[in-house]
Amino acid sequence: MVVRRRERYHAFTAMRKLEITLSAAVILLTACREAKPHAQTPDQSPLVFEMRTFEKTRPGCGDHGNHAQACVSFQATWPEMKGGAGEAAPKMNAALLAALGFPEGAGRMESFGEEMIERWRVEHKGVVYADSTWFERRTIQVLARRPEVWTFQLDRIGQTGQPLPFNERTYLNLSPRSGAPVSLRTLLETGAEARLAAVAEKQLRAAPGLASEASLPLKDGVFALPEQFALTSAGVVLAWSGDALRTPDAARIEITIPWRDARDLVSASAVKPPSPDAEQGF
Repeated sequence: MVVRRRERYHAFTAMRKLEITLSAAVILLTACREAKPHAQTPDQSPLVFEMRTFEKTRPGCGDHGNHAQACVSFQATWPEMKGGAGEAAPKMNAALLAALGFPEGAGRMESFGEEMIERWRVEHKGVVYADSTWFERRTIQVLARRPEVWTFQLDRIGQTGQPLPFNERTYLNLSPRSGAPVSLRTLLETGAEARLAAVAEKQLRAAPGLASEASLPLKDGVFALPEQFALTSAGVVLAWSGDALRTPDAARIEITIPWRDARDLVSASAVKPPSPDAEQGF
């Protein structure tokens, strides 16, 4: 009887040890699983750009020594966005192509160039010395890349048979997060709009030497912050043209408010203006 009790006791003890060992193994395995780092999603690739260029020409207008000179020349240069979050890059690309005049896409540039050549050919049909050349350049460049806004400058220059050549400039400001247009007011500190307007009006009057009570060359003769603006290394550029002017056909007006005057007016987190000791670090 004693022997049997001992056997049952030893059997019970062995089973208990096995249970304890298995429990410890489970706890250890669970701890190892919890200690294992979770798989991290790869970081979103940064928003970058590559410059693109399209050119369409018709040679043959030069003299015998320079026959390859173009009769018609159309060229477009613009940045193409890549990477970034969500749909920001595609939306920015669409906005830039629309600003260039090709909302249908870059593929439309080929037919536009051909149409331009055909218009030149019709106008010069039958002319023996058809040396009146046409050209047009449409260029978009990146002026600033800030946390909440990228600024682009569009220049359009040329001479395509009109009495005078044309030279136009506009600015685009787009969000690198969403691709949507950005207004100047959304980039200002709370309550800074009136202060910016006062600084801008003072500078606008100083250039032509206008008295404080004189009528401005803007719409209705009164000051108003324009829709057109740009962030540059020199400061905040404000531009008025077209319907923003008292005479829509008049030359555009543009002023630059230096960072020493604009630094405290814009949102530090959205614009990240250059520090006073790093004016060229924008």
